[in-house]
Amino acid sequence: MTSFNRIAVYGHRGWASSAIVDALIASGAPVKVLYRPDSDVSRLPNDVPKVAVDIDNEKALTDALKDVDILISLVGHEGVVKQYNFIRVIPNTNVKLFVPSDLGSRVDEERATIPVLKAKAEVEKVSKNAGIPTTVVLPGNFAESTFASLLVGIDVGGNRIVYTGDSEHQKLNVCSRQYVAAAYAAIFAKTPISQLQNRSIGLSEFIVTGSEVTAALERKHGTPPQIFRPSVEQVSKEIEARLQKGDISAIPLGYRLAWATGKHLELVGNDIWDVQGYPKTTLEKVVVEGDVEPYKAFPSQFAALIETTFF
Repeated sequence: MTSFNRIAVYGHRGWASSAIVDALIASGAPVKVLYRPDSDVSRLPNDVPKVAVDIDNEKALTDALKDVDILISLVGHEGVVKQYNFIRVIPNTNVKLFVPSDLGSRVDEERATIPVLKAKAEVEKVSKNAGIPTTVVLPGNFAESTFASLLVGIDVGGNRIVYTGDSEHQKLNVCSRQYVAAAYAAIFAKTPISQLQNRSIGLSEFIVTGSEVTAALERKHGTPPQIFRPSVEQVSKEIEARLQKGDISAIPLGYRLAWATGKHLELVGNDIWDVQGYPKTTLEKVVVEGDVEPYKAFPSQFAALIETTFF
């Protein structure tokens, strides 16, 4: 009988990370939650070990990683560079696998100008160069950010869609938050670590083209959606202009490029982990039936900036 892996998780409160932590705990694996001393852990079950740690303190972090097989980082954008602290201390622990925060897809040349995406790729590279077995999980696009927000240029409620480049005909890989959470539990709870080390594990709940989304929008509303058709060159120039102004709406524009150029499936990869027994959602359920969880709330200023990505 396969035994459980001992897992430590850093990052438990975020929109995606909270669901992942819940699924890991529910798997029955021994999970230890590491958290900043000022972070609220009150929602976590009382019987889950919780360790307050300043990850800038190497000794404290090393001590917190005792009796841990897998370290999973689920930090948000602002915490990406903090993961170098893990890379420094892991060689002095018994951690056998580091899973840095990604929750997206590989970074290609078109998106390498987006600082946070480049930083995620760099963390993985540095970890591997340090000889640390490192695995990333790549779900592509979240169903909630794709269909319950305007991030990738799909406005389900307003019946609008942006065909960036050739996204009308190219494929987009989509996973719901709950599917990603179930995948983390399925992958890391019991799988022998030797089978996980140094992999880029892709997840795929369903795959769609822009034209299929358009057809679903028409089925939902009874009328064809309004379509916008910016070129890759136009979007790339817009990203550059927004980055120069410090406009964070450059990030979702960057997410659209992989779809626009037909690279999205390639950037998720071929090593796809199928979550056995999980009832996968579909485009019909998400768009036509509206069966999709809300995405995280945006600050009003950012929400207004996202509206300007329809052109």
